[in-house]
Amino acid sequence: MADFKYISVLALKEEGGLSNDKNDSASNYPSPYLYKGKKGWHTNKGITYKTFEVASKNLGFKNSYDNFIKMPYAIWYKIAKIAFWDGLRLDEIKSQSISNLLYSWNWAGGSGWKNRVQKYFRSKGVEWNKDDIKSLPKNINAITDKYGEKKVSDDLFEEYRKFYKSIGTRANPRTAKHPEGIFTNAWLNRVNRLQEYSNKFITFTKKNKGIGGIVLLGLGLGVLYIVKKKKTNKY
Repeated sequence: MADFKYISVLALKEEGGLSNDKNDSASNYPSPYLYKGKKGWHTNKGITYKTFEVASKNLGFKNSYDNFIKMPYAIWYKIAKIAFWDGLRLDEIKSQSISNLLYSWNWAGGSGWKNRVQKYFRSKGVEWNKDDIKSLPKNINAITDKYGEKKVSDDLFEEYRKFYKSIGTRANPRTAKHPEGIFTNAWLNRVNRLQEYSNKFITFTKKNKGIGGIVLLGLGLGVLYIVKKKKTNKY
């Protein structure tokens, strides 16, 4: 089964530190804390202040300068693991690659992944209520077993890319001259790095092994036929 520790390594590497970028929609809800004489800090290690504020109430830690501005690992871990990983029950999914993808999509795109995953499920003959998170792992595992982990992972990563491309032309609500598209290439590059990293965890499923076995059997029979034919021609 998938394990959060594997994606946490990449997530912390990818996430920057403090940000007060006004082009980011998270700037609509900044923290009240001053840092280096400046205000407007709205994100730290990928966690927006709004998410931090809600999490402090639900997860039992103090909403303080040190916890947000300095963001100890224990605080980051608690938010990332409980809110974004456990929230989707990703421990119950067999594929680490697909769990990495869903965690990252949930983290960066909010609930934007639900419609696309629901549509993908439907294309595979599975009717899934996008608000029924409890059944998400079961459906992912079933589709993966049927079509192969690599196939499903590749398909969903492509949907993840389409998601970012679809929002690339939307105007930032703060100022029309800064469309969200200014971040599109950066996000697509990040998806590419995530997929490259996640591919390392892909293993053969029953579907993969079955196909591989048929291919090897076909090659073996072909070689045997050629050898016998040569012997027949020789004698």
